[in-house]
Amino acid sequence: MTTGNDRCTDMPPWAQKVDDFGKRHWHKDKPLRSRRGEHIWAIVWNIFSLWVVNKVPDWNLEFINQHYNAVLIFLNINIYIQIATNSVMAFLEIRWLYHLMKMVSEASTCVLFIILYYIYPFDFSCYGLGWLDLLIPIIMIITVVVSGISVVVHLFRLLFYRT
Repeated sequence: MTTGNDRCTDMPPWAQKVDDFGKRHWHKDKPLRSRRGEHIWAIVWNIFSLWVVNKVPDWNLEFINQHYNAVLIFLNINIYIQIATNSVMAFLEIRWLYHLMKMVSEASTCVLFIILYYIYPFDFSCYGLGWLDLLIPIIMIITVVVSGISVVVHLFRLLFYRT
């Protein structure tokens, strides 16, 4: 009869450590010093996105329909929220605040994509790309679901915080 240790010697080396996979990193996020650059880059990207989003009406693009002006305010609000939350997360290393800011950021994204889904500001049929008008709403639904899941995950991390 073989014991637990005898069975381990019959396994390849990579399989012997399969029970330990992920244990070191399961409950730990990256430290602030390695996330700070990501947040600063997100701030820069959002500032650029803010400029682009507000310039789109001036470009007279054919696939942007008249509903774009209705969603423009929500796009701007979401970008301002993203800039604010990334600014806080970039410079403050407080775990509960980090999860709270991630919740706010993801909830804002979720609400924005719900609004974009219902007030669809695009029309790709003018280019013969009507299939995009079917694909983009599906991508929006997936984004809403993923953002909603992320809000719940960060809520649990906030509520069940471990030091």
